[in-house]
Amino acid sequence: MQHAFRVGQQYRDTGSYRNPDDQFLRWVRGPLDSGIKNTGGIRDLGADRSETPAALVLVSNDSGISQHDDPWEDTLAVNAGYISYWGDAKADNPYDESAQNQKIKAAFDNAAAGRREDVPPFFVFRKPESGVVEFCGLCVPDHLEVRAYRSEDGTQVPNYQFHFSVLNTNTVPVTWLHERAQQNDDSAAPDVWQQWVQTGEVAQWPTGEPLDQSGRVRRYETSEITVSDAFRADTLERYGHECTLTGIREEELLDLAHILPRSQHPDLAEHPENVLVLNSLHHRAFDAALFTIDSDYHIRTSPSFEPAHPFLCETILDRDGDQLSFPPDAQVQPSFLEELNTGLSWL
Repeated sequence: MQHAFRVGQQYRDTGSYRNPDDQFLRWVRGPLDSGIKNTGGIRDLGADRSETPAALVLVSNDSGISQHDDPWEDTLAVNAGYISYWGDAKADNPYDESAQNQKIKAAFDNAAAGRREDVPPFFVFRKPESGVVEFCGLCVPDHLEVRAYRSEDGTQVPNYQFHFSVLNTNTVPVTWLHERAQQNDDSAAPDVWQQWVQTGEVAQWPTGEPLDQSGRVRRYETSEITVSDAFRADTLERYGHECTLTGIREEELLDLAHILPRSQHPDLAEHPENVLVLNSLHHRAFDAALFTIDSDYHIRTSPSFEPAHPFLCETILDRDGDQLSFPPDAQVQPSFLEELNTGLSWL
């Protein structure tokens, strides 16, 4: 059976690769003579033909899972395509002397120097409960920094904080790990990994948006012009407090998506027919021009839009050509949509 890790899926972690029910250590080891250890958050998979690890597996424990006191809190913003992970550091184990930290730092140094072929893939998992791991994604280095916390005795303890981008692939075959370990072979690697190694371009989960050279997602809407709370409340009321595309009703997830950018049309920032309500993920895809709405209110998707996230496929790609319907009190000005879409070369 060909095993694969899928973003958001949970796998049984028995703590032993010998256990036939294990879906973590056993899968990673596979046909190899050795796999990854069952200790610590930073685990490296050795390579037969290189001193560089074939892969680095990072495990982030949810609060209360670890048997040891851990002052470092990782940020696993998977749906935003971003992860920050604290290295290994204690008062009696300096961060810059940690062997595991040095393996991660070497990968970041190679990435920064353009030696991406010498960077191992990062597999990030969270541990929501004992005996279970959840796959957060295939990651590549973004940047690192050194930060500190104050221990109970007042000592400042510095540590690395490693920042990663999550690549836009929902599934990662485990056989790729084995082929990397045995032959340094990337032929089974996801396309987004091979693209990053060859060009340095990051196609970020979950939309596939590329990152610019500063490491930020290229955005269509970059204005800092804000709208009033009253306008936001009125717009949400007119749209029935739900996303136009998906019906999501959790208000903390809902955004006002402007048709014509506020940066170019500040006079239309609070025009009631220049906004629609989208959830934050679809707003991000709309601002990046990965899809649009034509003047007849049909969904149109960019040919380059290849999201790995099933929800985006179901709600955007699979609905290409569908006509949107708006609540009775909500309306989008067709001329605004026409003006927006004249700048899209793919439409």
